[in-house]
Amino acid sequence: MMNLKITEMALHELKKLKLATDKILRIDAEMQGGCGTMMKFKLIEDDSRKSDSVIRSEGVEFYVDHFTKRNLDDELTLDYHSETGFVFESEWGPMGLECHLA
Repeated sequence: MMNLKITEMALHELKKLKLATDKILRIDAEMQGGCGTMMKFKLIEDDSRKSDSVIRSEGVEFYVDHFTKRNLDDELTLDYHSETGFVFESEWGPMGLECHLA
């Protein structure tokens, strides 16, 4: 079971997001690179899918598909930095995250 901690700054910024009424907040994994394949994680506004898992933290729901869930660490922190935006951090350090939200 994944444990997602949200920092106060990230929670403050998440509460400012205005999602469309029929949309959900998705953590999405995308493979990048050639031989040394790397994962990039995105926070996007999306439609829910039947096979989604829901991760709840601090009253916020994040939807993930099976592929993304397999590639996330069990212990994650979602933080927010004014220079870079949202970032996931694990025991291995920051994980690539892009935010595609209005």
